[in-house]
Amino acid sequence: MLNHTGTKLTETDRLILRRFTINDAQDMFNNWASDKNVAKYLSWKPHHGIHETRDIINSWIKNYDSNEYYLWAIELKDSNKVIGSINLLHIDNKNKCCDIGYCIGRDYWNKGIVTEATKGTIKLAFLEIGFEQICARHHIDNIASGKVLIKCGLTPEAELRKIVTKKGILEDRKCYAILKKDY
Repeated sequence: MLNHTGTKLTETDRLILRRFTINDAQDMFNNWASDKNVAKYLSWKPHHGIHETRDIINSWIKNYDSNEYYLWAIELKDSNKVIGSINLLHIDNKNKCCDIGYCIGRDYWNKGIVTEATKGTIKLAFLEIGFEQICARHHIDNIASGKVLIKCGLTPEAELRKIVTKKGILEDRKCYAILKKDY
């Protein structure tokens, strides 16, 4: 049985992983939600105004009532700036598995931040919650995301062709996984 904790505060060397608050709307909008380059490989479109960002954060805040909801704001310790998000999703209690996903502002790419956040989240997922497998997938052209997953110990397992529709177009995804026993 899984020991669900919900989105609880977690820290790494440079980061605080915590629940979103409505006060994070400006950072989120400025740092990633309005950036078409960040959204390029993701399932959502860039936000056109801060009202869209506030609406999505408000919906996330309501979900924090569930102890099976895992969505963290990635906050830099040195500046208290929220620069991205990381989450566990597609939770399967019976098979003790989930997916991991992340997003970070372009100004923070290639600094090891997503790798650090992902490693911290994987540690929590395996050692505290008790998942047995964590999967991730990314757009086939998002090579940087694949590098992050490999640095975090995930193994490439499959290429799913024409699996996700974005703007009416079926796109390919690469899949990765890590097992608790291999962690």
